[in-house]
Amino acid sequence: MIDEIERAAREAGAILLEAASTGIRVSKKENHELVTTADLMSEEFLKKRLSEIEPSAGFLGEESWNGECPNPPFWVVDPLDGTNNYAHGYPVFAVSIAFWNGSSIEAGCIYDPSRNESFSAVIGQGAKLNDSAISTTDTDRLSGCILATGFPYHRKSDDLGVNLEILKYFLGRVQGIRRGGSAALDLAYVAAGRLDGFWEEHLKPWDIAAGALIVREAGGEISSFSGEEWDIFSKGIVASGKSIHPEIRNGINQTG
Repeated sequence: MIDEIERAAREAGAILLEAASTGIRVSKKENHELVTTADLMSEEFLKKRLSEIEPSAGFLGEESWNGECPNPPFWVVDPLDGTNNYAHGYPVFAVSIAFWNGSSIEAGCIYDPSRNESFSAVIGQGAKLNDSAISTTDTDRLSGCILATGFPYHRKSDDLGVNLEILKYFLGRVQGIRRGGSAALDLAYVAAGRLDGFWEEHLKPWDIAAGALIVREAGGEISSFSGEEWDIFSKGIVASGKSIHPEIRNGINQTG
């Protein structure tokens, strides 16, 4: 299955690159969130393509979500994670696909078409970047970390929707903080050891389902933003190498 998932992700990525080269239409969802014709094209393609891989599975996609989840098993798909980046020509975006069996994520892939990088995992079989095994970092000191986070689309001038005290806590203790604009790629980078950790509060299943599996299979640890065991319906995530996870959680718990 994972080979077929990766192939589908690469095909969707090609659709995104082609659309970017020929011109896209951009519209606004709400607040600061955009949607493009490429989002819709990619999702329509993946809905059909993934049904060929597993005909009995439902489909949970960002652009067609109606507020309800299908009965498992189902695909969890972000056809274009990092739409605002994509719409501005900023090359940090990805296709994210996960297969949820009702109790766990069995397989997942995050494909970055700009760099031709495919991050993938099958439960119990480790994680890969293209054909090479990957693993999270083993640092246990915040002073040696580069962390990443994200900001919600529903922010307003008088209510940013994010706890800046957490940001301030880590800014004073780590080597650097990054905000790439794609939660899927942030998680993939944690899995590959490019980032030591990632936290974000307001996320949806399609943002993090594949990434959560890939981080775990790369030897990392994940928890919900509030500290409970993470599941597909958690509204946020904390992901990192296992050694540093308690320190990151401590910082969030102190200031959250």
